[in-house]
Amino acid sequence: MSELEDLTRGATVRLGPAGDPDVLWGSGFFVAPGWVLSCAHVLRLGEDGERKGPLRVSGEHGAARARPAYWLGSRVDPEQDLVLLRLLDDVPHACVRLTDRYDRPHEVTAFGWRARSGGPETWSGRCLVSGTDGDYGVTLGPESEIPHGASGGPVLDRLHGVVAGVVKARRRGRDGGLAVAATALRGFGEAIALDGGGELGPDPYHALIRAHDQWHHDRHRDHLTRRTCWVAAQERLAAPHARVWRPSDGAIACALLADLPLPEGTGTLQRLIKVVLDVEPHWRGAPPPRDWRDGHGWLYDRSERADIAFLHYLTLVAQGCAQDCPVPVAALEDWLRERVETLPDGERGLLKDKLSGGRTPASVAAPPPQTQGDDGRNPVVTVVLEPDAFHPADRFHWRVWTWPGGSGKTSSLAESDGMEGVPLTALQNELRAPLGKAFQLLDSPHRRARLEVALPVEHFDVDVDFWRPQAAVRSYRLHPAERPFGVHRQVVLRYLGHSRGLSAQAWRERWRALDEGGLEALPLNPPTYARTTLESAPGPTVPVLCRTAAESIEALEEAIDAGYGLALWARGVQHTYGCGQQCVDLHEHTAKLLRRTGRAVALPEALRRLRERIGECDEEAEWAEPLALLYDDPQRPVPRCDEPLNSP
Repeated sequence: MSELEDLTRGATVRLGPAGDPDVLWGSGFFVAPGWVLSCAHVLRLGEDGERKGPLRVSGEHGAARARPAYWLGSRVDPEQDLVLLRLLDDVPHACVRLTDRYDRPHEVTAFGWRARSGGPETWSGRCLVSGTDGDYGVTLGPESEIPHGASGGPVLDRLHGVVAGVVKARRRGRDGGLAVAATALRGFGEAIALDGGGELGPDPYHALIRAHDQWHHDRHRDHLTRRTCWVAAQERLAAPHARVWRPSDGAIACALLADLPLPEGTGTLQRLIKVVLDVEPHWRGAPPPRDWRDGHGWLYDRSERADIAFLHYLTLVAQGCAQDCPVPVAALEDWLRERVETLPDGERGLLKDKLSGGRTPASVAAPPPQTQGDDGRNPVVTVVLEPDAFHPADRFHWRVWTWPGGSGKTSSLAESDGMEGVPLTALQNELRAPLGKAFQLLDSPHRRARLEVALPVEHFDVDVDFWRPQAAVRSYRLHPAERPFGVHRQVVLRYLGHSRGLSAQAWRERWRALDEGGLEALPLNPPTYARTTLESAPGPTVPVLCRTAAESIEALEEAIDAGYGLALWARGVQHTYGCGQQCVDLHEHTAKLLRRTGRAVALPEALRRLRERIGECDEEAEWAEPLALLYDDPQRPVPRCDEPLNSP
């Protein structure tokens, strides 16, 4: 038996009733400290998914009590047959190392326990994987006869030295059987918490797999005994080759990734992998990735320069998480610098070229330095829309201002000349030429000017971010210049108030707090908003409304009067029967967006990146399509002119 087979056997346990050590229900194995993975059918769970009373988990660690904690499956899908058990006794034990690969194993060893006349005993059998069965099933070849009692045991991929599945069933009257792929864990978005469980949250995969990776990294880093240092055994199994991504590299990378906040979803990982491999990944026949570790596992054997691909991926992840969690990102970056130094000079140059020349997904990596928020240098184009005195509901007089950034002066570029104003429906065509001229003056290859539109609150639903720089599309393949403004430049609204009166001081104070960071959402659900709520809220809070500005005029006016320069609301969301799940989702996503963004100056770019993702058909960003942003910086007031705009 090989070293890794011996380690796998040491982490394999048998399950039975707490009061009878000779009764064997089935097998399981340790996957994280205090956690055992097995098959749900072994425990004969009831219709309510629960089993009364403690269980007995026996193995090299001795015996310990346990209880079912999570059922990772459903009663209607026989493939989803996994269960997590939580130890009730604190005993030392080893853990298997779970695969993060997507390819199916070929040569495997299955482990478990079987009943004998003298009591339960360990069992193992080598066989080949002969095929697949559904999205999660792995068929085991006839080289070994799987005994009764082995269900729930681990399946070791002997080539790569990782556990790739869970023994599920034997074939009646024939050799071989069926296993559940270990990657099936990531396919279960919701788990049933059993018997009062819930330690890992409603979706236990993330917490479980991160505890698993950190445990193995700790054992490898601290050089503990051979029987608990799985990664060291993998290193001895791997061929001594300098141009590979070694097991120790993967273990360190996964542990460092485990300290980072979760990715926004599968779409985030898909875009990252596409940048690294220059190929669109597809998850047919396999559960899609859900954590940084899963994206890491997709890169195996998919690139001739494996180490370059992994280092590229990890660097992009670090860039994308740097603003949210600088301390763990710094640890990842420190290790990346050390690992990059082990590359030959030519390979280091190749990686540098990929990082500087490749396109980074907007939803993952931080934007280039020149587009990060408003640092006092980024140029701005401001459109002031004054309602016509006799037709204030639908006609406007306009003026376009330009500001080059930094210490440059604001200049008036163009203004309307009609006496009756321009209808709202005609504003886009009317402003296309002056805006084109303004952007031509201020845009550069490295930055695009922000577009600000100042107008009264009652017109805050105007969808300027949907305006296009050209009147007609000239190709099925849209040129960047033909996309809506909101996709390729920051677009925000400003309040056309000539005076803030007594609220001016509050406006400046709140903006200072917003600029310092720690943004938090303040949901305002009409008609429950109140001035006292707005005035008593902490400085870095941002009012969020799930209704249109037309439905929320009073709330927005109260927020502005209370000194709020930032606010978000949803255009075009119908409330025929009041708030529903769509509103709940909007508030949850917006709160997360604000926390991740951190500072007011970064919010316009964060919203632009979401709009860009929507344009790329990213379903995980679609929630943000109705969002409009009030971004009213008191340090740079709306430009005014001594002469009023034309109005009779």
